Amino acid sequence: MGQLHTYDEVLSLLFQNLPKPTAERVPLEASAGRVLATAVKADLDLPPFDRVVMDGYAVCSADVRTVPCRLRVVGDVVAGDSPETSVGSNEAVRIMTGAPLPRGADAVQMVEKTVQVGSELVEILEPLVPGENVAPRASEVQKGSVVLRPGEKLSSIEIGVLATFGQHMVEVFRSPRAVIIPTGTELVDVRDIPGPGEIRNSNAYMLKAQCAALGIDADVTPPLGDDRERTAAVFEESKSADLLIFSGGVSMGDRDFVHMVIKDSEARVVFHKAAIKPGKPVLFARRADQVILGLPGNPVSSFVTFELFVRPAARVLCGWRRGGLPRVTARLEAAVSHKPGRLFFKPALLRFEGPGFAVTPIETKGSADLVAFRKANSLLMVPAEATQLEVGSTVEVMALGAFWEEGFENEAYAS
Repeated sequence: MGQLHTYDEVLSLLFQNLPKPTAERVPLEASAGRVLATAVKADLDLPPFDRVVMDGYAVCSADVRTVPCRLRVVGDVVAGDSPETSVGSNEAVRIMTGAPLPRGADAVQMVEKTVQVGSELVEILEPLVPGENVAPRASEVQKGSVVLRPGEKLSSIEIGVLATFGQHMVEVFRSPRAVIIPTGTELVDVRDIPGPGEIRNSNAYMLKAQCAALGIDADVTPPLGDDRERTAAVFEESKSADLLIFSGGVSMGDRDFVHMVIKDSEARVVFHKAAIKPGKPVLFARRADQVILGLPGNPVSSFVTFELFVRPAARVLCGWRRGGLPRVTARLEAAVSHKPGRLFFKPALLRFEGPGFAVTPIETKGSADLVAFRKANSLLMVPAEATQLEVGSTVEVMALGAFWEEGFENEAYAS
């Protein structure tokens, strides 16, 4: 057997061999969380008129150079009005925030710096300069300018921008249709009590939840037993999926049929196995535009390889320009011993500490120990050649979603 590819090498192969994302038009209210496929231009100036930004009185600034001074109030304007009253010499118009500036006025004095004198006079207490408390037409956005660019995630602010410019239908990248196929004769339903040699089908639920976190609604097939013909039949039945995820059956055992079936089909295997731990047997193949990823069956290995490979692939299919987990450097809080040979993604607890990050490794009982692994919010990357990492050394860490959800969310890494 030849030398295995490194993680960065297989990740590069993954990105090089993914199909381009496709676009679709969806209603504005269904676009949240999606990735914009085309540029959006302003269909009007913003503001579309000289807009008042304070409650107060619209005046001609030349009339209030010497204060205090009294002006005659000749009208009222509120937001939504199309004012017909104009401001003449030594006149003022009572005006509300968001209203258009009347003709003849060039500034607004806020109500806190005025005194109402009877019903027809206002006393201005401080002078103004032209344009004060007024947002000129097109000062924020000019009609025809680009306000959103392709590749931007549509969060609540972007939805507001789209609505501002009348984008009731939005062109976004299509979410891939995913199918998860758990394998293993030993798998039983979560409602059942496992018998001797059996385990509950936890991976199917875990992988579906990982897909959901990416905005992908995945279908899950009933577990496949260790049956080559049945595996081939389900593989063929799943031909229409954009993203096909196998859990188990990709190692080299006599009853690991998934990789055999894929290699015997018209699919093109891009890589099978990588120099990583956990997850060495991971497989990536293409069948026309279908992306196929085979993950190891042990729960921790399945979770980790989803984050390392399925996540970046799915994000690219969803239109993201980049898809991998963010990497940071951190100070190691406890020593780590390592058997050299493969890059080890060790579960760890990452935290922000002062000007940088600190990371503490988490000990588990192996690649089936989900209970201990659930405490991790990151993966400590122990280099393949390392035998020992000492306390205080600078290490590279991949931050899992749990870390960002704890208050360090930053979408910039994905764009």
